[in-house]
This record gives sequence, C-alpha cells and structure tokens, in this order.
Amino acid sequence: MESQWLVASAIGLGIPVLVHRSLLSFVLNKLRERGMHRVNYRGIEVMTAGGVMLVSSSILALLGMLVYVGAMTKEISAWKEGILLGAGMIAVAFWGWQDDCVTDQQTKGFRGHFGTLWREGRMTSGMWKVWGGGSTAVVIALALGPASLWTWIIAASLLAISPNVLNLFDLRPARAMKVFWLLLVIAMVIGYYSQGLESSYRHGIWQLPVMMSTCLFFRHDAGGRIMLGDTGANALGFCVGYLFVLGTPVIAQAVILLLFIGLHILAEFISITALIERFRWLERIDRWGRSAELE
Repeated sequence: MESQWLVASAIGLGIPVLVHRSLLSFVLNKLRERGMHRVNYRGIEVMTAGGVMLVSSSILALLGMLVYVGAMTKEISAWKEGILLGAGMIAVAFWGWQDDCVTDQQTKGFRGHFGTLWREGRMTSGMWKVWGGGSTAVVIALALGPASLWTWIIAASLLAISPNVLNLFDLRPARAMKVFWLLLVIAMVIGYYSQGLESSYRHGIWQLPVMMSTCLFFRHDAGGRIMLGDTGANALGFCVGYLFVLGTPVIAQAVILLLFIGLHILAEFISITALIERFRWLERIDRWGRSAELE
C-alpha cells in the first residue's frame, strides 16, 4: 500500500479531532440563534440538526485529504471518489436541513408525504427531500461511470433510498450512528472478500473523516443533548449507500437495496422502536452509551 494513502488516512482521522471542540461550539451557537429546538421522544426540547456538525467536520477533513492526494498524484481518478462523496453529502444534508427547519412535523412517512401531495397537490418538505435526494443520486451514479444501464439503475436507486434508511432509526439517542457503523462494517467486509484488501481500502479511505466525526459526536447524541436531525441522518445514510455502490458487487447492492425497501415498508406499519424492544439483545445494544437518566 502506497505511503501517500497512509498519510491521507492520518489527515482524514486527524482533522476532525483538531476542529471538533471549536466547530461544535460554533455550530451550537448558530443552531441556538436559529431556534433549532424540537421535542424529542421524552417530550423535552432538544437541539436538532446536529448533523451540520458532522457534515462540516467531515468536509473539512475530506478537503484536506483531497489537497494532499491531489498534490501527490495528477490522476483525477485517484480523488474522484472523494470529491463525489463530499458533493453528495453536502447535497443530501442540504435537503435534510430544509426538512429540519420546518416546524410542522405532523406529516410523517412516505404515505403521509405522498398522501398530502395527492390530496392537496402540495409539496411537503419531505417530498422536496425525496426529489432532491433522488436527483442527487442520479447525478452521482452517472458521475461514477456505471458499467451498464443495470448497474446504474441499482446504484442510483441505492443512493436514493439509503439517506432515508438512517432516518428510520434516528428516533432514539445514538441509534442512527450505531446502525451507520454496522452498515459500514458490512460494506467493508463484503468489499474485502469480493475485491481484496487494497481495493476495499481505497474505497473506504474516504469514509474515515465521517467515521471519526461520528465517534467524536457520539457522546453528545447519546447524552440526549443534540439530535442528528434529517441533516445528519441523511448525510450518514448517503455515505453508507455510497460505500456499497463503490465497494461491493452489483448483486450485493441489489440485495441491500431490497433490504432497504423492505425496511421502509415495515416502518410504515410497525414501530421500529417497538420491534427493537421485543428482543432483549437488540434493546441492550440500542441502550449502550446512553446516560441512565434518558431511560
């Protein structure tokens, strides 16, 4: 493995650590000024849209990696994946931010948003998010240069649906981040066995800033002090879909896509939280990291 990629990894892991404290303070102040408070599952007002912090930290680190890798090699293919990851994160986070800024939270789920469009002819913030996320997925999938129409359809569909997958789990402190870590590990394991260590590492290296940023943000989310919001959940979901598209075979992408579709259908009829609470081992994992007063 070339030393330049090891240095790039160090940059991706180091920058989030260096900027975390000052960036968190700045973001929290800005969110307070905008009145970004929402009532959580316990009926308590909590700061939302904390995902702005994750996205900002990750993008700063990605920029550092891109500058370094760009200086070390002139081949655009070497840092194309990093550019597209950053662009996709910013785009889906923007649409998630629009949804976080809406104070009317009565319309929920695909049935609710599509129902409002059908009955009233009105685009809800959720529908704008679907449109914006879908458009982003189409563009990113095209930019990655699919081998065929079939692979492009699978990639675009996976990139379109994955941002909302984390949203389904962002109903309790730190739950979405645990699912994010789990899905990244699954993608990396599949990539390792299908493409080999070096190839899977090249694809996964751009996720290092996001992984470090979530680790640093974990205690704030788990402590119930700030929520990811759609801004953060959408960005993390996009990162998951992006790694599956880059680092796994098309058949694995198709299976994951069907799984994600199934989760969305299930969530329309069954509470994810109630389902988790039915299994003791899942409930223990779900509660890990939360402070006692939140339970």
